Amino acid sequence: MNKYNVISFFGFLALVIIFPIYAWYEPAQRAEAQDDLQNQYVTDASVIYIENCAVCHGIEGEGIGATPALNVPALQTMDYEELFKVIARGRYDTAMTGWHEDEGGLYNDYQIQQLVALIRYADWTQIGELAASQGLIPPTLPIPSVDPEMVAQIIEMSPEAGSEWADGFQLYAINCTVCHGIEGEGSDLGLPLNTADIQSRDTEELVRIISEGVSGTAMVPWHNALTPAEIESIVSFLQHWDEIEAEGVVLTPPEPIWVDVDDPESMLELGERIYSTTCVACHGEEGSGGTGPVLNSQQVLTANTDEQLTNTIINGGWRPSSTMPSFGERLTSVEIEALVSYIRAWEPTAPFVENPRGTQQGGGPPWLRTEDGTTTTTPGGGGQGQGNQGGGKGQGGPAWRDSGSPPGQSNQGSTTTDTATQQGPTIAVQGTVTAIENNLLTVQTAVGTQVEAMLGPPWFWSEQGIAINVGDAISLEGFESTDHMEVNWITNQTSGETKFLRENGQPVWTQ
Repeated sequence: MNKYNVISFFGFLALVIIFPIYAWYEPAQRAEAQDDLQNQYVTDASVIYIENCAVCHGIEGEGIGATPALNVPALQTMDYEELFKVIARGRYDTAMTGWHEDEGGLYNDYQIQQLVALIRYADWTQIGELAASQGLIPPTLPIPSVDPEMVAQIIEMSPEAGSEWADGFQLYAINCTVCHGIEGEGSDLGLPLNTADIQSRDTEELVRIISEGVSGTAMVPWHNALTPAEIESIVSFLQHWDEIEAEGVVLTPPEPIWVDVDDPESMLELGERIYSTTCVACHGEEGSGGTGPVLNSQQVLTANTDEQLTNTIINGGWRPSSTMPSFGERLTSVEIEALVSYIRAWEPTAPFVENPRGTQQGGGPPWLRTEDGTTTTTPGGGGQGQGNQGGGKGQGGPAWRDSGSPPGQSNQGSTTTDTATQQGPTIAVQGTVTAIENNLLTVQTAVGTQVEAMLGPPWFWSEQGIAINVGDAISLEGFESTDHMEVNWITNQTSGETKFLRENGQPVWTQ
């Protein structure tokens, strides 16, 4: 066999081996190339969409007013040629104009194809984030403007009740659209209200729900924010919404706005707008508190970093009794940043609020509250349960502090009959467990502060068998004693277990 035959043989052998391998990998490589091309189409189309389409169709394709939504399955599965034609030529007798250059528009075939790819394959949340990062902010939990002509039209509908319906229509637009939707369609924060069920409800029942709220939901009581007459007018509007809508009177959502995200003042204004439309109902004007905690307080603003405030907004309240909803899917990262900046701007002048969570939030036991709802203690103040109780070590705190025995059993001559320790301001802590010594827990917060918390009597904690380990992420609420914190409740966020140590101010081990 000469050398040419050898070369030919090995060349043929290489082809026999290489071709099957190539054939094996070719489909995957082709699919990957198609994915890359598709992603590039969507990326390029995102810029086109934000510049020219989002103002009408919404930054996440949600639709605005009569302009249809694009983030719907019907369009994602629509015939390619039909979808291309709609974008290129527009729709007759609608506001949708033709965008192809042959129709007097801005784009060629390639760019129209990119827009088709965006509608079919886009992650609309990412489109919204991209728009916000460029300064195009959605109508943040919108407060729609009310056309005076609409008000007049409603009044004309009924000589007896039209004025009340019109008042309710305007009050709904200002106060209720955030949770229940501009068209009463509902959201993850509130039920649909433009329904036959609501329209058939008794007036007294609807007035009670609006006035008192619904426990365990985001529906807060409105009796402090609205007068009885205003609440009744909202109810009247809800009961006749179908009649009003049948006359063509509908609220129109506002369009997205452009904001200079690099200008701190513009971001503060955006944060104020978000707070006034989203947070004020629970947290009060300028963070003064209400159903939700006082945010404009030294306890909240000095104890929480921007990261912690951001996490709370994104994930909602982490306390077991909290009704704070999560806004991570409702607000873009730019909006959340603006909101945190606005809240943080209060810190230089924030007052010390003795009970920032309010009596509705569990601030102190009932027997220590005055008629105005405050507590009778001052930060670090003494009172019963402090100092040397019954032969204790003189370090203050409850009688069981150094006792390993249940109530009624002696230990080193100390009495262990528990009376409620006088409570100072309620304090919330989040962090990581760094040390556990008997019933004394050491927690390091996100800013590096070490907090020591007492977990009830040693015998109680050991009998409960609750597992907390060094390194666990925990959250707790308590109040300051002489040299440590007494715990009202604690949640091991690593395991998801929650334990209440006090109920209505009384230690559970005495009940």
